[in-house]
Amino acid sequence: MKNILFISLLCCLFELTAQNYTISGYIKDIKTGENLVSATIAAPEQETGTYSNNYGFYSLTLPAKDSVLLIFSYVGYETVAKKVLLNKDIDLTVSLLASALNVKDVVITDNKTRQNVEKATMGVIDIPIQQVEMMPFLGGEKDLLKAIQLLPGVQAGGEGSSGFYVRGGQADQNLILMDEAIVYNPFHLAGYLSVFNSDAIRNITLHKGSFPAQYGGRLSSILDIQMKEGNNQKWGGEASIGVVSSKATIEGPIIKDKMSAIVSYRRFYWDLLVKPFLRPGQELAYNFQDLNAKINYRISDKDRIFLSGYYGGDRLVQGNTTPTDTTKFFVLWGNTTLTARWNHLFNNKLFSNTSVIYSKYDVNMGQTLSGFSIKMKSGIEDWNAKIDFDYFPNPKHKIKFGLNYIHHTFTPSSVKGKTQNVEYSQVQSRQVHESAAYINDEITVNDRISLNLGLRIPYFVYKTTQYWGVEPRATFKYQLNEDASLKTGYTFMNQYSHLVSSSAVSLPFDLWIPSTDTVKPQKAHQVALGYFQNLFSDKYEASVEVYYKSMANQIDYREGANFYFNSNYQKELVFGKSWSYGAEFFLRKRVGRFSGWLSYTLAWTWRKFDDLNNGNAFPAKYDRRHNTSLVAMYKFNERWSFASVFVFTTGNTITLPDGRVYTNLLGSTTATWADDFVSKNGYRMKAYNRLDIGLRYKLNWKNVDSELHIDIYNVYNRRNPFYLYLQQETDVRSGGTKFVAKQISLLPMIPSLTLQMKF
Repeated sequence: MKNILFISLLCCLFELTAQNYTISGYIKDIKTGENLVSATIAAPEQETGTYSNNYGFYSLTLPAKDSVLLIFSYVGYETVAKKVLLNKDIDLTVSLLASALNVKDVVITDNKTRQNVEKATMGVIDIPIQQVEMMPFLGGEKDLLKAIQLLPGVQAGGEGSSGFYVRGGQADQNLILMDEAIVYNPFHLAGYLSVFNSDAIRNITLHKGSFPAQYGGRLSSILDIQMKEGNNQKWGGEASIGVVSSKATIEGPIIKDKMSAIVSYRRFYWDLLVKPFLRPGQELAYNFQDLNAKINYRISDKDRIFLSGYYGGDRLVQGNTTPTDTTKFFVLWGNTTLTARWNHLFNNKLFSNTSVIYSKYDVNMGQTLSGFSIKMKSGIEDWNAKIDFDYFPNPKHKIKFGLNYIHHTFTPSSVKGKTQNVEYSQVQSRQVHESAAYINDEITVNDRISLNLGLRIPYFVYKTTQYWGVEPRATFKYQLNEDASLKTGYTFMNQYSHLVSSSAVSLPFDLWIPSTDTVKPQKAHQVALGYFQNLFSDKYEASVEVYYKSMANQIDYREGANFYFNSNYQKELVFGKSWSYGAEFFLRKRVGRFSGWLSYTLAWTWRKFDDLNNGNAFPAKYDRRHNTSLVAMYKFNERWSFASVFVFTTGNTITLPDGRVYTNLLGSTTATWADDFVSKNGYRMKAYNRLDIGLRYKLNWKNVDSELHIDIYNVYNRRNPFYLYLQQETDVRSGGTKFVAKQISLLPMIPSLTLQMKF
């Protein structure tokens, strides 16, 4: 026993006397000067390493040594090896060069990417923006959210339906951030296109579970989108001209190596195309636009400030003007965000980011008819202040902690009307305070075991109603061998902002409302287990994850509910619970001439409300048993490349009457058909499947890097179901009446042609 104590004392003394030094700095793109997120920094001789944070900063503490080998790598970039004399703290910023083969064409050298196996994280997938740029999309638009919907565990809303659904959650249960600002409505064109212009985006990451503690306020997913910082070496830009939309981006240094900016603009001009075909006095216009801008300034090696913003809006107008009458209907909706950030490096182990953020989403609708006018407005406005710290005490711990506060202004409904000399006005407004404190620690126990432990404490106040909670998050990783690991995780989340819908139509008629004494916060528990494997020298990554998620205080609405003209909309809501479970399979190849992924999800989602479906459980609208996506991209040579996307999903559920009775309804003197509904979402539409293809050809233009993009959406013209209705017909055999289900489909095969230029 004495010997054991003596040895332990010697070990402690050695640990105290051993000299450690810290290597820290930034990982950058050598051509643009932009910081690289989640780049790998490895010290193979010490069998340790780390990753750069969201601002490209890293810190690695190692024992003193005459020669330490460091390997710096990032997918799509050439690996850099450096040897350093570690007899003092070192400030080492490393610039990486994009692979000699064009990164944009997704021809990447065999860099090893091991984060999916080595990190104690689950349900996290990132999509390289270069792959998104190669994929075929509707109208030739490179769409980040449509790419996200091709990942396992993510359900698309379907054609003509906005939103996406993650592991059985609703559309409002996804927290979508762009440069830390909340984007409440991420879609244009009734869900066909997202608001995110890929030319302005640097990095996208989706969290489906085991959320890091810095994220909160939603139950199902976190989509973290970061805008480009702007090239600080030279001026340049790119532009795309399409059939129905065009966009342009310019970026460059205001002060070389210190200050840069980027501006990107996109315009959808369907209104200009249809204008020549309208008759005199007729107005039918739809368009949208997006504007992204960002500027950053490196004050010193320890301080850097950023200012970024986004404005996007849709405009739909329909009307007729005649000598005797004027009729006009309009819908305007859009997002505005503004983020000011300050990065500060206290020392080589402590990094901070302080942000002040503004976010707004609003919908304006109105109609004018023969002297009568009505205008309705709904929206939400946020002011957000937050501070986050990254602390790197040693290679075994990476600690993140911080505070944030949001002031919400909810406007569920604002109505103004006028007829002749009478005016009517009704405004609903809710002032809400939401704050949180958190801490997260990534712990390496030994070569095989690592943990990711987090704790978040939210606090919510609306008038005299207060809610607070304790949200634990934990992920455990066990390394089976160099190329495989097992992971398990648990997450508990609260959600205080809710979206309720009074329409099945995918126009922006949905309303954001806060938690109150009646509308309780939504809650979710999620557990998951996963197996992660890298194959063929890390060229392929594969994973299998199974999960179970239970959700309480779920919100639905009574049939026929109306929120815009109802000052007490809470009476239109019903509350219940939901649960989902499933398995997700994912195989991806990131490198080489051929790249892409295959995903398959087997899932169930159930909802149960005492006031709906006679209190019986029913499948959610987007409960789809099978969901398969195949994305394939191939570069033939320096000029030609090809990409395809195939999607197959089980059809959406739908509520249809089980029968109809010809009878006199209560209070009616005329007999009519009455529907007999037995079960909610008791029927299912036909399966959805679609093939899209895209061809890229690099043009041989002098001084301009240009490409011609040919995309075909829905190649084999599949008539996918959008909606079913019952139509009355005569039964030929009996001569009586029968009702036949009819299908409405929206999008046929749609080709598009786009010219893209870089200068």
